[in-house]
Amino acid sequence: TCYWIDVIIVFDRWATRTSWNVRRINDVGDNIVVKTYDGTWDDRFMLRKESMCLKEGQYQFSIYVSLGGGLGGDGHYNVTSYGQLIVEGAEFRGSETTIFSLPFSPAPSTMPSISYKPSSSANPSVRPSSSSTPTRTTAPTYRSLVPTFSPTDSPEKVEEAG
Repeated sequence: TCYWIDVIIVFDRWATRTSWNVRRINDVGDNIVVKTYDGTWDDRFMLRKESMCLKEGQYQFSIYVSLGGGLGGDGHYNVTSYGQLIVEGAEFRGSETTIFSLPFSPAPSTMPSISYKPSSSANPSVRPSSSSTPTRTTAPTYRSLVPTFSPTDSPEKVEEAG
């Protein structure tokens, strides 16, 4: 069984200064290069997509620029697995490295979510309402707009100076 990842790079005008690699991390510490790519003159302002099918395990994606601050202008990169974003970026100094595992499971979002569906209770309220006639309700008569938060674990992103 293998798991697909896609590395997409949109190069800037200095494509020859950009390179990247994917390494399999092993217990011995001699991480094995799975794929490497050095930008060419023909890659200037182009999108390059590399797909690879990798075994279950831990991997490291690294991108490097020999001069400057990453991919300038409209340049950027992203790494995905079955459409799930592992890492993305554009501006960085020297290099940027992300460690991830396959199969990839994205971390839950840290963004608050809003529910527009009223919650309901199995036990109706027996308190009288403020009206002159008491009523029984099984669901609130308002919509809750209180955001909920959950902690997350995300892939580790490390920026290295070069």
